[in-house]
Amino acid sequence: MYTKLSQSVEGLPKSLGFLLSKSSQYLEPFLEKLDSQIDKRLVRTFCDVFTTILSFRERHMGLLLSELGGYLTGFDRAPAGTKRISNLLRSKKWSHSLIDSELFTRCGKRVEQMEEDGKRPLLLWDDSKVEKHESWFSEGLCSVHSSKGQRLTKIKKGFYHPPVKRICVPGFLWTGVVLTALGQVPTLLSMEWWTVRGKYREQGCNIIFRLLRKIQEHFEDKALHIFDRGFAYGEMVEYLLRFEQRFLIRWVSNRLLINEKGEKKLLHRIARSYKGAASKLIRDKERKSTRKATVAWAPVRIPDFPENTFYLLILRDANGKIRPIYWLTSEKIENKKQAWKLCFYYMKRWEIEQVFRFAKSELGVESPRLWFWENRLKLMVIAALVMDFLFSLLNNWGMWCRQLLKTWCHRTGNRCRNASTPVYRLRAAISNCLITCFGRCQFSG
Repeated sequence: MYTKLSQSVEGLPKSLGFLLSKSSQYLEPFLEKLDSQIDKRLVRTFCDVFTTILSFRERHMGLLLSELGGYLTGFDRAPAGTKRISNLLRSKKWSHSLIDSELFTRCGKRVEQMEEDGKRPLLLWDDSKVEKHESWFSEGLCSVHSSKGQRLTKIKKGFYHPPVKRICVPGFLWTGVVLTALGQVPTLLSMEWWTVRGKYREQGCNIIFRLLRKIQEHFEDKALHIFDRGFAYGEMVEYLLRFEQRFLIRWVSNRLLINEKGEKKLLHRIARSYKGAASKLIRDKERKSTRKATVAWAPVRIPDFPENTFYLLILRDANGKIRPIYWLTSEKIENKKQAWKLCFYYMKRWEIEQVFRFAKSELGVESPRLWFWENRLKLMVIAALVMDFLFSLLNNWGMWCRQLLKTWCHRTGNRCRNASTPVYRLRAAISNCLITCFGRCQFSG
């Protein structure tokens, strides 16, 4: 598909030519490395699969090889397209780690650019899972907690009480890290899919250890790591201290800390001794409301590392309607400006939640039906590249994106036009553009 469109740009919209040129520019470093390892025909297939995933929007079949094969070579020759993709994924001459290393290189250049612009690089961490409810025999499957099952069995008024125990289904685990800064669009740094069973079993601590080691090699301590409560444990702090990384972790209220007087107390009891030192009106995007909040901070120590001094950051709702939020950070806090800045850094963490949501709902990362673990990783990392390409368009070519949305994904009404979901509409606009031009090529060919 990519090859046909590249050869038939004349007479087609300018937006298509711009899109193809930017996609080829984005893929160029990856293709150079691939070209030195695999056959040129497979490199061409890699480009075509990338463009096909851009154009095919289907949550339940987005990464199904039979569907991608139809878009790749035309639906009358879908088996041939499916075989081409299978040959690419089965090739032993390349691995998904090749793409991971290139993503680290790109993020290293962006960190340098952020420092020149006076922006603080932020590395957002989070975990998720890929649920394969109907799968049994594919490699790498393990038991994962089903968030979808929990959502579907939520108690609703007028209906029977659903099961109260955890629902576990086949699947595999997912750890992601993205690079961003205040006021900027994120960039994918790493996507790791792993399992706790079978031949490819891993431990979550090993995944974190390897990622931190690579980050320390590429960025040193230039970035601030942002973590949710799932990472609030002593081993995580030990790894961060070992690799000399700066961090901000949302801490759990029932954990023991050591206060300034050397007393060991629960976190929420230590926090009671510190009233709000500054207040501000902040916008709560998730709850779509503006509320007054107060912030306080205090030096503390962790019982596991009594020789290291950290800072406890406390954010409270002035009206007391929302529970306080506690953070543990390695950053020294001396005034309210530094405290508020750290609070806003953590609010940026919501973006990685949106990255996981976009990957599942738009790219269909739960849809691959591949038997072998390595082949599945290769296909999913190509889908991750597509997502990062969309983010790069928003970050570098905002004016062109707005024009593309106006032409290929028009929405009526101020609410739809001004809604903060540009990446979803951008994917729809690119899909409409590519499918329309693909149809013209098929018709004229």
